[in-house]
Amino acid sequence: MSADRPLVTALINTYNYGRYLPFAINSVLNQTYPNIEILVVDDGSTDHTPQVLAQYGDKIRVIRTENGGQGHTFNVGIPQARGELIMLLDADDTWMPTKVERMVELAAQKPKAAMLYHRFQNVDKNGKDLGVPQPFTLTSGDYRSKYLRSGGTWWSPITSVLVLRPEHVKKALPIPTYAVREGADTLITDFCAVSSEIAAHPEPLTHRRLHGSNLYAAGRDDRSYRSREIRESDVRRIEWRMFSLKQVVERNGGKFDINLDRNEWRVTNLYWLGRASLLKVMWASLRCPEHSMKNRWDRLKWVMGLKKMYKNG
Repeated sequence: MSADRPLVTALINTYNYGRYLPFAINSVLNQTYPNIEILVVDDGSTDHTPQVLAQYGDKIRVIRTENGGQGHTFNVGIPQARGELIMLLDADDTWMPTKVERMVELAAQKPKAAMLYHRFQNVDKNGKDLGVPQPFTLTSGDYRSKYLRSGGTWWSPITSVLVLRPEHVKKALPIPTYAVREGADTLITDFCAVSSEIAAHPEPLTHRRLHGSNLYAAGRDDRSYRSREIRESDVRRIEWRMFSLKQVVERNGGKFDINLDRNEWRVTNLYWLGRASLLKVMWASLRCPEHSMKNRWDRLKWVMGLKKMYKNG
């Protein structure tokens, strides 16, 4: 990395989020860190996004593509990034002013970490805080063995908190774009978790906006109940991730064997759907390295409580 102020690429992916895009771009322009390029990949928006982007002139670089989903925008945008660090941002989220500065400092302290991340704060459509910063548990260092032992269970960071070293993340490209058009960020984070060290900053440095039409989070922001369709979708998403991750790892000359019956979130969703036993949920929870015994007990009570809602659903 360059001595003091390495160039950072803020890579923003957007699709029909013209109403939120100015908030995202302005949050990058208002950073305390001075050496940033802003690269926006417009995934074939049909709203007023082109007009919004035009207003920024040479303050940003824009790549417009045919609509292909989040993974497609990463495949297009990451190779075009000029920065020594790439920081991802969804167009409906915003960064806090010191985010880039803090993460550049952490990257300098953790040179072996190919991926870095931090906590985020959920906000509503008006920017009001919702709950406490997440994730509760942070992961740093070499997580590969724990990841494999737990069937790929961990609190995978969201797009807008990710900091990537381009020389490493480019090994994951091209990201498979079939089957699931969003959630490609989890494939990137999983690849980094099994192929390098990772590092986490404890401060919340991003606002994630929950507005009811998020391309992934919609319907998932309510812990009390999610439709059976979303539960089925989460099961398929995990299976797709692991299938795709195996392809990426093997493409880079590695081996990837994992037991999905150990993946806690997959097994929990199958339990709610009536296709897995409570014993399997308990077994998967015991293998999850991110839970303390108290967390496991509290989570088990929550899982059993929600089961009742799906019996007649």
